[in-house]
Amino acid sequence: MSKAIQQLKDEHEGIKLMFRILDKICERHKATDDLNTDHLVDIIEFFKIFVDKCHHGKEEDLLFPAMEQAGIPRQGPIGVMLVEHEKGRGYVKAINAALEKFKAGDKSAADEITDNAEGYMELMLSHIDKENNILYPMGDQRFSKGKDEELFEGFEKLEEERIGAGKHEEFHKLLHNLKKIYTD
Repeated sequence: MSKAIQQLKDEHEGIKLMFRILDKICERHKATDDLNTDHLVDIIEFFKIFVDKCHHGKEEDLLFPAMEQAGIPRQGPIGVMLVEHEKGRGYVKAINAALEKFKAGDKSAADEITDNAEGYMELMLSHIDKENNILYPMGDQRFSKGKDEELFEGFEKLEEERIGAGKHEEFHKLLHNLKKIYTD
């Protein structure tokens, strides 16, 4: 497997871990009405920066155009992924808006948070499965070693430019800390 595709698949594992954490937060809220807003603020930042700016940025700005150049039509799996990225952004905006209402005292907004979180997780888990098992193998088969290296270097540069040095490590620390709280 190419280094570029492997990096994206590794990022998917971190995203899926955050979804397991968020699922536990939703379960806890339904069982006890407890909702840790600080953790949700951090999770939303993870979704906005790591998932969207960094991961989806790598796909939209570098991987998908390379796949199109390699003969994979935009009107197929690539187009579906782009539509799902937009739907995901809508869910994250809705979670954030509901969280702001909740923090301002509207306790009924907690259900909006969990409903949108569950919709987002369902969408993105299916999305990740399609990328890992359908789209990525299509690109992997078509990329030369040189193209893979070019993509990998582009991914590194994009990550540094979009999220800055050290932010990736901060997100790993956040995942580790939240995992201990919610899933261990």
